[in-house]
Amino acid sequence: MVSSKDLSSAYIYESDREKMKTKVSLKGMKFYSYHGFYESERRLGNNFILDVETEVDLSVDPDDQIDLTVNYESIYAICNKIMQLKYKLLESVAYDIAYKVKTDFPIVSNVKVTLAKLNPPVGGKVDKSEVIIEL
Repeated sequence: MVSSKDLSSAYIYESDREKMKTKVSLKGMKFYSYHGFYESERRLGNNFILDVETEVDLSVDPDDQIDLTVNYESIYAICNKIMQLKYKLLESVAYDIAYKVKTDFPIVSNVKVTLAKLNPPVGGKVDKSEVIIEL
């Protein structure tokens, strides 16, 4: 029987490993949170959609071990904790998530956080407002 280790290592040559970019992402996380500039937004809350994309350095063989990459359950836990707090600015929420992901996972070389507020109170019909932070 062929193991997953036999297959993954057989096709990644050392020269390719140095050039390889690996992204670990969570897309479409849904939260009901209390972020917004206006006090009424922080009191009533709103629906948010959150995407987090990380670029990780897997130049060393991850050997099929989760502790040698980024565990997306851990990313979700970070997002969930921060989304439960109240912020005035979406930029601050997105930055705090990006910063925490990057500091908790030294293997992460880049992180991109996209946070969308659905039906923002702007005086007209708008599907979403969106903030993107890249660190």
